[in-house]
Amino acid sequence: MWGRYLLDEIEGCEPAPNEVVAWYLGGAGIAVKSGGALVYVDPYFGGSPSRDWLRMIAVPVDPGEVKVADAVLSTHEHEDHCHRGSIIPILERTKAVFIGPRSSAARVRRWLAEEGLDASRVVEVEPGSVVEVKGLRVRALESGDANAESAVTYLIETPGGNLFHGGDTQYFPGLAEIGDRYAIDAAFISVGRAPRGRRDYMTACEAVKAALDLKAKILVPMHYDLWKATREDPQLVEHVARVWRAPVEVVVLSLGDSLKLRGSRR
Repeated sequence: MWGRYLLDEIEGCEPAPNEVVAWYLGGAGIAVKSGGALVYVDPYFGGSPSRDWLRMIAVPVDPGEVKVADAVLSTHEHEDHCHRGSIIPILERTKAVFIGPRSSAARVRRWLAEEGLDASRVVEVEPGSVVEVKGLRVRALESGDANAESAVTYLIETPGGNLFHGGDTQYFPGLAEIGDRYAIDAAFISVGRAPRGRRDYMTACEAVKAALDLKAKILVPMHYDLWKATREDPQLVEHVARVWRAPVEVVVLSLGDSLKLRGSRR
């Protein structure tokens, strides 16, 4: 546990009116602050759920210490993207809404009911849904996550730029349609090594191809660090982009690092 060190940085940050700051929380977790709003996407502050899934990095945030949040987003129902011990303490201590697809929304409604909390704070989305959060626009888009009951990706439109969060989507042709339809400044893409008989995240090559399809200016690999079984070297993504001479900037964030965008990069 990092105590409040990272939380103090996140909650104390005051982006300029035309800025957005995104912090990497490990796994697929990010915190995004812009336009007076603070949202968490796929926060996972839990441990190792089994011998096959051993957590490899520190837990940077105690969710019970969170004082500021306007929304918690989940891309799908898997525990490291929709975790009771990470989400419910945030909803208990703040006025944040929960946003997620059918499978995630059902779990959080049940958890809130069991805690005696207001389940109406759950906003269920599907591809095409749009939710406004204190000046930010959250668009739920199609996902290629074949392992989930239901899943979405998100485009978070902010005054500082538009951030795409892919959750655990694998590469799929629909990414090009998203890139044709929306301006994307930074794409957060899950990258990992595939255990035998499984395919959970994108390879380095698939991640670069996804960023090209999305027409993203920046590619941020995520999820590469969380699990021992799928841990990957994110520098492979940089290498592929360089060899391909791809017109995308790869930014590798370590746990707790942040990315700041200002205005439009287009």
